[in-house]
Amino acid sequence: MIAFEDVFHRYGAVEAVRGVTLGVPDGSLSVLLGESGSGKSTLLRMVNRLVEPSAGRVLVGGVDVATQDRTTLRRGIGYVIQSVGLFPHRDVAANVATVPRLLGWEAARIRARVDALLDLVGLEPAVYRTRKPSTLSGGQAQRVGLARALAADPPVLLMDEPFSALDPATRRGLQVELRRIHAATGKTILLVTHDVEEALALADRIAVLDAGRLAAEGAPLSVLGRDAPPEVRRIFGAESLAFHRLGALAAGDAARPGDAPGVPVLPEGATLKDALLLMLAHGADRLALAGAPPRYLTLTDLLATP
Repeated sequence: MIAFEDVFHRYGAVEAVRGVTLGVPDGSLSVLLGESGSGKSTLLRMVNRLVEPSAGRVLVGGVDVATQDRTTLRRGIGYVIQSVGLFPHRDVAANVATVPRLLGWEAARIRARVDALLDLVGLEPAVYRTRKPSTLSGGQAQRVGLARALAADPPVLLMDEPFSALDPATRRGLQVELRRIHAATGKTILLVTHDVEEALALADRIAVLDAGRLAAEGAPLSVLGRDAPPEVRRIFGAESLAFHRLGALAAGDAARPGDAPGVPVLPEGATLKDALLLMLAHGADRLALAGAPPRYLTLTDLLATP
């Protein structure tokens, strides 16, 4: 769906992107991962021509974006940013309806689309339709921003550090919602993050950028797993990668059936990182998992995960 062909971008004498060739499969949720200044946001913004390549080509659906009118191109690509960028003087419904109105949709079609999208992102239309952005929490505002990006049913959704300003609990909840929305819509999503755990939690494919170059690309555990390429281990640290992987794996998937009386209890939905921290806090080598049927997790099982 998206293809970068030997693309470069220079800011004066600085090469922010250097010879990147990368494909983003149709219907995938692909993540551009890297430290600050690695070129990941610059690469993302080439897709909707907020940044123009100094050399090379960017194609969407096989068409070079440089041959397309910028306004038309951007109306056909959803775009979500960290600061959300909602219009403060418009209510939620009007914000979500921005692109459909520009495209000349009829009022009844717009209203139905707004309500359907608010439902999709977990906001009750009757409650939120007339709310102003100033009355929303950060997580609610980001959900509205996501609904707005999806409003005209674009095949491609670009997300630039969309959850980085949110608290950890809200961030984790929105990651779950994004996975659900991706499964429901089949959109091609390209997302930028510097967070290894977020990349592992979300991605079908991960591309790691380092100083403007593509350092590694592939399935999440092939890029960030035990056998991560040396360049990736250098960027993020082998020990940090191991810890971050635990944060992206469900504790329940490594649990055994059976009772474990008298041990700490791990809440439902917890990760293996949560399990390790709880074991360390209690000096325990096993935990019981909340919920039914009864299950428990040992330190040995935790350490044996990929």
